[in-house]
Amino acid sequence: MKIGIAQLNSVNSILKNYQQIETLIQQACSVSDAEKPEIIFFPENALYFRIDEDIPIEAPDLDHQCWHDLQALAQKYCVELVLTTAIRCNGQVANSTVLVSAVSKKIQILYSKIHLFDIHLSGQKPIRESDVFAQGERPEIFEFKGVKFGLSICYDIRFSELYHYYAKQEVDAIVIPAAFLVKTGQAHWHILNQARAIESQCYVISPAQAGIHQSVCSEQKRETFGHSLGIDPWGRVVCEIQQGLGIAVIDLDVQQNIQVRQQIPMKNHRRL
Repeated sequence: MKIGIAQLNSVNSILKNYQQIETLIQQACSVSDAEKPEIIFFPENALYFRIDEDIPIEAPDLDHQCWHDLQALAQKYCVELVLTTAIRCNGQVANSTVLVSAVSKKIQILYSKIHLFDIHLSGQKPIRESDVFAQGERPEIFEFKGVKFGLSICYDIRFSELYHYYAKQEVDAIVIPAAFLVKTGQAHWHILNQARAIESQCYVISPAQAGIHQSVCSEQKRETFGHSLGIDPWGRVVCEIQQGLGIAVIDLDVQQNIQVRQQIPMKNHRRL
């Protein structure tokens, strides 16, 4: 299966972010059918990136026009789209992963972020996602054309018990859309992504936000680490978009998962 991994530089404008997403979809799908991705994964904050702390986050509900526009793109290019963004549902705002399907008219929330990013790095302002977002309640597995994807979002990557669950479910790939800070990205991003692939013996798909994010309504800016990754079940980096807008396409070969699991049969050795 061909998988698209998209890197964005989202801002606090759904329209501008939609335009970035449209450009990358056109780029990825303007190739031969043999090279075109069947599904594209986009990073955290894909449709809205909060930059100004004094401006409420814009969290579209599932009736928002942006979803209809994205579905038209999915149908035009015959590709499934998986985006992670703030969503308003049942009176709450959650940081959620959403499927926009080329074949179904229904927009589906697949997963909401379990581990919220409440931290205070030395020399930086505290960040408290729990002040904005409702907490996700459970792991979720999304299946597409027989391939099982274990879902997570950004800060989830630090909690190995989530991926231990997915490993026991024998998922074929773990998805980690992110908007990593530069400081933590430099220290931990590659290590954690490769560890998740090695311990779970499956692919890791990690689309990321990258660069300087300039507010459309002030002089405020934020910066993210970038380095979107595709990693195989042996822990090898098979693609990396270091900076800037971009999209990479990788081949997800379920047989590689099987071979790695046969060589090192961790399933037979688990005690916890």
